[in-house]
Amino acid sequence: MESSVNLGPSCPACKEPWLRPSTLPGRYRCVYCLHRFELLSVCPDCGEHGTIVRMSSTADMRCNHCGALMLTEV
Repeated sequence: MESSVNLGPSCPACKEPWLRPSTLPGRYRCVYCLHRFELLSVCPDCGEHGTIVRMSSTADMRCNHCGALMLTEV
């Protein structure tokens, strides 16, 4: 009997599932490798503007247009 546990979103740097919201709005931190990330309002791949959900722990970190990750390392 195998059960999958969702530990949260994966870190773009180390690929481990330990990306957590920081105390600053729109900022995230990996508790495994300690890299810090900021949620962008403009997609770095296609340039599409997206709305940032700043205070939600379930914020969408992917572009709605092309599916690219909208996080950049700080």
